[in-house]
Amino acid sequence: MDVRKLVKMANQIADNFNAGDAATAVAGVLDHITRFWTLDMKKQIIAHQRDGDTGLNEIAAAAITELARNETYAA
Repeated sequence: MDVRKLVKMANQIADNFNAGDAATAVAGVLDHITRFWTLDMKKQIIAHQRDGDTGLNEIAAAAITELARNETYAA
């Protein structure tokens, strides 16, 4: 999948969860991505984030950082 689409999707998910505090929003995004994205999608967004300037908003970026801590998704 085009990584730009993944970035857009992650930002949209973050926007939907960003009604409360940041920690709750990050947890919501992380849960959504963990549950509904394919392994390949997760690996792609993690690799994209590791490459630098990603276009991810603050909440989405924090969720991807947490996702990357799971060794299952190591690229």
